[in-house]
Amino acid sequence: MTGCTIHADFFDHRCSECKKEYNEMKGIPDKPISDKNGSSSIHNNPIVLKKYKEFTEVRAKKLYEELIIQYLKSSNEAEAAEKARSIIRKQCKIRGMPYWSWI
Repeated sequence: MTGCTIHADFFDHRCSECKKEYNEMKGIPDKPISDKNGSSSIHNNPIVLKKYKEFTEVRAKKLYEELIIQYLKSSNEAEAAEKARSIIRKQCKIRGMPYWSWI
């Protein structure tokens, strides 16, 4: 596998060597990819906006409940609750939405 000698600890999306290394790791072909119309395009835009599922309060509470159960196995109740709320806050931040009052 090729590797960038300049950016050994992180990928720089502007570096062609980093892009090659990333594509090799992900198994993305080096050739241009054809779309349905037959035109080919190369992925020049390294920053792709992901479309996330809608994150409603109901889904957030269900996730919170599942996370607390997981974290209770390795920590006390207060730590488990804080870790779970932290993850819910991160999910809200990813989607650019405000936090609920119970967070």
